[in-house]
Amino acid sequence: MSSRSDSPSLHSSDFALKHPDQSRFWSAYDEDQTEKDDSAMKTYTNKRRELLETLNSLHSTGVQNELDLPQIVVVGSQSVGKSSLIESMSGIKLPRDTGTCTRSGFQQFLPYGPSWTCTVTLRFHVDTEDKPLPEVREVAFGPKLSDKDEVEKVLRRAQRAILRSTLDTSMFLNDEDLRTRGHPAQTFSQNCICIRVSGPNVPDLYFYDLPGIIANVGEAGNEQDIALVENLAKSFIDRPNCIILLVISCETDFENQGAGRLVLRNPEMKKRTVGVLTKVDRIEHGGEQKWVDLVQGKENALVNGWFCVKQPDPRQLRSGISWEDAKVAEKAFFERTSPWMHLETRFRRRLGSPGLAEKLSGILSALVSQRLPDIQAEISKQLRFVNEELVDLPAPNLADPKAEVIRLLRDFDRKLAVLVEGNQVDSTELSIGSLMYSINQVFTRFKHAIFATTPHFLPWSSQREIDDELKTDLMKTATQFDEEGGWTLDDPNIYHLEDVMDLASRSRTRELPGNYPFLVKKKLIAETVVTWKALAAKCLDEIHELLDDHVKTVITDHFKKHILGGLQDAVISIATDEIQKRFQNTLEQITSLCNSEHTPYTQNDHYFYAYKSKLLGVYKEVYRRSRKEQGIVSSLQGFVPNMRPNEENQQKLFDNITAALTHLTVLGYQGLTATDLTKLLPEDENSPALEIMAEVRAYFQVAYKRFSDNVPKQIDTDFIRGTDRDVDFALMSMDLGHEQCAMWLQEDPDEVHRREDLVGKKKRLEAAKDKLGSVVRTARVGSSV
Repeated sequence: MSSRSDSPSLHSSDFALKHPDQSRFWSAYDEDQTEKDDSAMKTYTNKRRELLETLNSLHSTGVQNELDLPQIVVVGSQSVGKSSLIESMSGIKLPRDTGTCTRSGFQQFLPYGPSWTCTVTLRFHVDTEDKPLPEVREVAFGPKLSDKDEVEKVLRRAQRAILRSTLDTSMFLNDEDLRTRGHPAQTFSQNCICIRVSGPNVPDLYFYDLPGIIANVGEAGNEQDIALVENLAKSFIDRPNCIILLVISCETDFENQGAGRLVLRNPEMKKRTVGVLTKVDRIEHGGEQKWVDLVQGKENALVNGWFCVKQPDPRQLRSGISWEDAKVAEKAFFERTSPWMHLETRFRRRLGSPGLAEKLSGILSALVSQRLPDIQAEISKQLRFVNEELVDLPAPNLADPKAEVIRLLRDFDRKLAVLVEGNQVDSTELSIGSLMYSINQVFTRFKHAIFATTPHFLPWSSQREIDDELKTDLMKTATQFDEEGGWTLDDPNIYHLEDVMDLASRSRTRELPGNYPFLVKKKLIAETVVTWKALAAKCLDEIHELLDDHVKTVITDHFKKHILGGLQDAVISIATDEIQKRFQNTLEQITSLCNSEHTPYTQNDHYFYAYKSKLLGVYKEVYRRSRKEQGIVSSLQGFVPNMRPNEENQQKLFDNITAALTHLTVLGYQGLTATDLTKLLPEDENSPALEIMAEVRAYFQVAYKRFSDNVPKQIDTDFIRGTDRDVDFALMSMDLGHEQCAMWLQEDPDEVHRREDLVGKKKRLEAAKDKLGSVVRTARVGSSV
């Protein structure tokens, strides 16, 4: 079927699905559409009822505290005829009094039913301080009614029950509350009275009637009620999914009516407002045109337009006019009364309560259909956020606090073990990365600092004039086995040939010629390792600070929910004490290692001799080159086997070197090279100094390797891993008595209240999620039409 054959309400829902833009959605109600056939209309009507049932179910969960649910809200100033308007649509009589008669919200659900019935329910979703309850409390107020005349009396009692919510609701059913002192009544309440009226002639409608906007209060009134009622209205109509039914009385200028000012000055609200004019029979003679201009959209035009209704006058009310007769009288009034009878057909459709009810039902059902998937998604989203927040809060007080504290301590111990093993602790953000990464950085700096104490032996006299180019080349050769460079001739650890020779000469006592005491080498070694103790202590200090910071960070994160009771501080105190004890113990071990290095010793003979041999050859070469005695040395170093030179004067030298190497091989010296023959060159008076240099530098290499391994290993074993063991033992030795554990787990009152709020919100959201069920998958107004 084409869209031109859709009913007005059905057409509005189709438009809403195709055009989600809200400003166009509110105008998506084409009153020029013809009715569909009976089958299509029946299908549409059933779908609309399902949607309104779903909406009613959602509101019953109290989830409107968290979500902006679609709803129609009736707003009007005091005594503009709101109650009469609602009576004209629902067919029931509401309580009437002089002045303000509505002091709580009336939620009315008007579904179709085979026979007329009415049920009244009290819905409490806030406490006496207007704070949301964890769960909405709905109380059936009296039995199901089948007599319309009983409704007004029940609603009066229900409103008293809402305003005195501290009394048992059953007391109001027989007016026992009127004889009960104390329990003062609220002036207004955010809780509401839910009225469900079903019958064959009700208009499939769902709306919320607010107390009328008041401009002043009597002598016994409370001035604060003026702002209270207005703020209550704003809390509803400010929501984007609120359809505003603005009730304006024709008895006075609408500019003077508070509800009109509240709504009509807001362009966004006007897009979702349906205006209705009441008391049109009381317009002063000659003043009809300004109200006609509203209906025709010439003044204060609304996207959804203005409607007019005619309620029974006081005489008809006193005579007890029936709802059905009131409908007939309303229709006759607009058909026979000028200027209404002369309006164009499209505007005459806006006259009378049946057209208004149909308009409202169509808009609301279409909006519900459009919003249901979004509501379901929003419920799921908010549930995720609520669950995440609940996880971050401490667990509520437990029956066995000792078991909970032990669990917390064990979990922390596992995190500490992961930390010292070198892995990051889950959910703990540390700006300096993992602990072991930072510790390894310290160890690397320590190793560089130890190597920086290397004695740099220069096997030439500082007094000898050597050009800069040669000096640079000699330095490069002399230090070719160093692992790290970067030092210069200004380095304090430099020893020239005469420095070593002078120390050796001054150390001699009764040694034979050419021999020098071991004390010379020991003194040079001692000068090298003298700073190692301070460097090791600095390394341990840095790691102490790192470990302390990281452990405190893990404790702070792990016990962040248990600050008030002192558990977090208790664990920090224990951990800090154990770390300090471990630090002192490890410092003693490190000091012992440093002291042992003052006396030269090694069992690493192979590495020592190999390094000394290489260095001695290099030092001798550099020494001779510094004295420009490098002729034979250069020849030996430049010798290439099996490549006999062409020059005749070089051929003999080549043959002699080859012969020497051959004879040595025959004698059992395998693998020798021409360079090795430099060791056979004759010694001079400085040879002992070269020997000392090579031996001290070789020993440094052995000791440096050993010390830069042993200190980190000692720190890792004794301090880092030892802290893990000691903290675990100390925590399990804490006072874990019931009272102590209960004190540790006590909660911050703010967190208790926060949890209660979150638990209540979770219950409301879960109830709404359950109510939705499979509705979102199937409830699309007109989707199957």
